[in-house]
Formats: sequence, C-alpha cells, structure tokens
Amino acid sequence: MANQVQYTTEFNIIDGKIEEFKKMLHAIIASVKENEQDMSAYQVYLNAEENKAFIVEWFKNSEAILIHLSNVGPLFPELLAIAPAVRLEVFGNLTPAAEVALRSIGAKIFKYHEGFIRGDI
Repeated sequence: MANQVQYTTEFNIIDGKIEEFKKMLHAIIASVKENEQDMSAYQVYLNAEENKAFIVEWFKNSEAILIHLSNVGPLFPELLAIAPAVRLEVFGNLTPAAEVALRSIGAKIFKYHEGFIRGDI
C-alpha cells in the first residue's frame, strides 16, 4: 500500500466543449486501459451542469505515473485547451522522478500517513 499513489484533477470545461471533452476522455481512457497495466483505476466524474469534471486515478506505484505521463502527456495541451485544470492533488509516497514530473505540472503532493484499502485496488 505504501507504493500506491492516487491523484485527483479538477477541470473547468469551457462552454460548448463538453462533447469534445467527453470524446477526448473516451480516447484517453481506451489508451490508458490498453497501454498502462499498472493503472489500477481511472474514473471521470461530471457535475450536473457538465461544466466541471474530476478525474480520479489510482496507480500501483510511481513508475506507473511516469508511464502514464509519457502515454497521455502529448494529449494534455489539446485537453487543457477545452478544459483547463484548476487543481491537481496527489496522494502517496513518490519516487524523486515522479515527484519532479508532477510538481512540474502544478501538483500539490500529500505524503501517505496511514490507513488501509479493502478490495483489489
């Protein structure tokens, strides 16, 4: 459990761009599912007005984060053009390389203290 990392990103979706946002996220999810075996979960949540989204991601370890950034990072500029990220919070103990990579994109990092997870996340 000490190696697992979770992060949550909040996006403000530009008016009139929700369908484009959904289409991009569908493609991103397909790529993540196919190419990132150490991504435990990738979930997208929308508010009722569909102008705000949260993406919650669970990684088995820091190396999975670096793979993820390499896999979908090239799509970030296009995604952020239609849905600017307003918050990125990372929860877990990171390797130095993962910490540097996430801080470079504005992440606030919270180190793991204690707790447990039930199930197979």
